[in-house]
Amino acid sequence: MSAQPFAFWYLFTTNGVDGFLLDLIRRPGESLARFVTYRQGHPPCIVRHGFEPGDLNGVPGALGVNLGSVALDAIGCRSTLPGMHLDARFALSARKMRFVPGFVTWWYGNVPDFRSRYGAIERAECEGALYREAPLVFSTYSLEDLAGARWILISAPRFPNIDLAFEISAARLLGRWMATAWVFHAGTEYHLNSVLDSLVRVRMGRAGDVESTERVFTASIRASGLNVDVEARGDLDQFARLDIEGQTEIHTTLFGTCRATLGSAGQTFTAERTCLLELKN
Repeated sequence: MSAQPFAFWYLFTTNGVDGFLLDLIRRPGESLARFVTYRQGHPPCIVRHGFEPGDLNGVPGALGVNLGSVALDAIGCRSTLPGMHLDARFALSARKMRFVPGFVTWWYGNVPDFRSRYGAIERAECEGALYREAPLVFSTYSLEDLAGARWILISAPRFPNIDLAFEISAARLLGRWMATAWVFHAGTEYHLNSVLDSLVRVRMGRAGDVESTERVFTASIRASGLNVDVEARGDLDQFARLDIEGQTEIHTTLFGTCRATLGSAGQTFTAERTCLLELKN
């Protein structure tokens, strides 16, 4: 079992019309199953079921976890809880990422030990919606101080007409956003997760700023063989308020739009309404 008092397992998928986000959470005083469904033209719907802390079985960083009638592993997830009817089969690829060096999360209790695996839904039935061949991200994280944590997540698992995908994670540390990134492009997987990467190669710009009716995020990646500028936007009314911890809140949408501009030629690709955007502020 994890020594960290807060531990999360979650997966998400979206096709731009429907989407779901499943969270299994262990806290000091409870375990929680949280499920968010997104449907075009409707506000997000959040369902929560609480359990005793010892009812959750799983180790952060490992793919197998179960809580009550919810089971999540490397090939699928199943739930028969009220409002959380889900039966999904998926295939994870070999692509994966640990976003923060271990010594950083050991030293700073408010920085999540965030890890992701990437793949695709083969088939899923979820509260009346059917998913086939949609991108999937399966992540875990744990930390000591959830109330003191601040983070940003931009996850764009698929772009049309190009083999581009990325996930950018940033934690607020020492007065600045320290960002790391996983990128897949042109058949190459990039892991930009060192302290040097956070200081020099991966930079956050706008951090979920509210502009009119949207939240806006920007980031840049400058590494050997990789030059990416990212702008991501999501409608305010499509962000679900997932949690409140102390004075901080978690806001998440699966209907974010990401625009990635690549290289000196400035060619731009767009993933429309199929990206996870998250802000804990």
